[in-house]
Amino acid sequence: MAVVLHTTHGDLPILLNFTECPKTCFNFLALCASGSYNQCRFYRHIPGVLLQTGDPTNSGKGGRAIFAHCPPASFSENGDLQTSEVDARESGLISINGPQSFFEDEAFGLTCHRTRGVLSMAHKGGRGDTNASQFFILSAPQSDFDGMYTAFGQIDLVGCYDGKTRQVVDGNFSTSLRSGEDVLKLLEDSAKGGDKYIVDEVNKLYIIDTTVLYNPFAEGRLLA
Repeated sequence: MAVVLHTTHGDLPILLNFTECPKTCFNFLALCASGSYNQCRFYRHIPGVLLQTGDPTNSGKGGRAIFAHCPPASFSENGDLQTSEVDARESGLISINGPQSFFEDEAFGLTCHRTRGVLSMAHKGGRGDTNASQFFILSAPQSDFDGMYTAFGQIDLVGCYDGKTRQVVDGNFSTSLRSGEDVLKLLEDSAKGGDKYIVDEVNKLYIIDTTVLYNPFAEGRLLA
């Protein structure tokens, strides 16, 4: 398990596709660790399709990738990248052009949108390669999204997060904790919307904060 989203309606344990989507997962983990998702509303709900969040401005129009905060790459006197930045540059985790508010899609053909609870990156204005911070959670399989959006994670629908032990346990053996499925359904049932599927603010559906349980990038993995 990589991350837990603590929401107003319970905890969502998240598995991430680190190998297939390294840049997207790096971005997501860094935004979680920096608190960028704290107090983000679930602001769009298309019943039977998706539930969207991840905009720190809560306007539905905001959000930047973690790469927007990265300094430009530094160079040695002969014009080469500094040795300490070569691996990160080759892995695509930094840009030779400096800060980027958006980044490109990943893993088309490797990950898919064929399961309830899939996490996928939202685009800006419907244009490809405009991933930033916003993401959506599938309410049902959406195979038409394959090759269009980056599916980078999955809610553990049977897992339950135990805050006392900081572990995710099997919901089949727990009667006191809500599973990922329980929490997702509560969010969906409470996400009453109006025009353009925008969730009414009075419903107060949002991410309270996040807990990063595992980060392979912090251990120096997945950079090559």
